[in-house]
Amino acid sequence: MKSYLYLLLCLIASCKVPSKEEDVLMRPIGQIKETVYIYEEKGKEGLHDSVGNIILPAQFDYIQDWQEYGFILVDSGGKRAYNDYKFYKYGLINATGKVLFRPQFDYVLVDDYSALVLKDSLYGYVDTTGNWLIKPKFKHAVPFYRGTAVVEDKGKYFMIDKKENLVSTIPFDTVWGFKNGVSVVVKDNQYAFINYKGKLISPFSNDGIYEFNWYHGQIERDGKWYVVDTTGQVKIKNGFDSLSIEHNDGKIYAEGVMEGKKVRIEL
Repeated sequence: MKSYLYLLLCLIASCKVPSKEEDVLMRPIGQIKETVYIYEEKGKEGLHDSVGNIILPAQFDYIQDWQEYGFILVDSGGKRAYNDYKFYKYGLINATGKVLFRPQFDYVLVDDYSALVLKDSLYGYVDTTGNWLIKPKFKHAVPFYRGTAVVEDKGKYFMIDKKENLVSTIPFDTVWGFKNGVSVVVKDNQYAFINYKGKLISPFSNDGIYEFNWYHGQIERDGKWYVVDTTGQVKIKNGFDSLSIEHNDGKIYAEGVMEGKKVRIEL
């Protein structure tokens, strides 16, 4: 009877609820199908699976509990402050435990199955396998968007693909950034719309322009505002005195003033 009670007490002890401290030391990685946990050992962090098998031995000071496009950020040498962590250098691993890049980057921004990285004051791009797409060479650059990135070279901005081929051969003075697949570009103080494939969908003009919202942009012509779609087609032939693109109950509207009257037209 005593042996039975002893075994029962051992079983209860082995099933105890983890403390709050243990919860912190075993954080799950977000945005992945299989559950992967961050564990801590001797002040270092690593990865293990849901049954405790080691995926990545503890070796980093910090592993971010979030995955994006296959990348997980890691660091060594940063500082913890309350529930926040200040990176010293950025590294990249994946959920299988592969170290893609050890901490060496000053900045990392992930998008479109690639990462924009800053090293020695120059920007480059890496892929999800741990290889360089483009080694650091640009003073300014933005992440890839549907296979296209904008980079600065000798004071002009160019659109390139992941093999560094030019998507558009036009050197721009400014590129606003893509939204709904379209960006505003500026050349010689004139504005135009361009899509992520490098095709201009409006002519350059000195008149006003407004970025895309709900897949529709706005262009000013002779003091009137017009709605254009992602192909550059003018959706409403009559111009507005003032205009905004709105979204309500799953529908998109052009709202504004036309010939002195308030109008609302479904697009």
